[in-house]
Amino acid sequence: MLRILLPLSLLVALPAQAQVEEDAEHRADRLRTIELNKRAQSVVDKRDRGNADVRETNRRNQERYERQRDEWRARVAACRAGDYDACN
Repeated sequence: MLRILLPLSLLVALPAQAQVEEDAEHRADRLRTIELNKRAQSVVDKRDRGNADVRETNRRNQERYERQRDEWRARVAACRAGDYDACN
């Protein structure tokens, strides 16, 4: 009976060892992924900080455009209402 149990115990131990090695590989892969994600996030943060002034300039330009458009529409409405000084 002992002759049968010894090889069986070895067969049970081998998959367990393989599982430990596989887990170590997965853990190393997960840590590499975490590091890559941190690096990618730092690049995105740097890009966003660099683009902050561009976004602010675009926002100011958009506000100026909308203000000028509203003024133009008011002049057109006044011109159509008979205020011919607004037509110039």
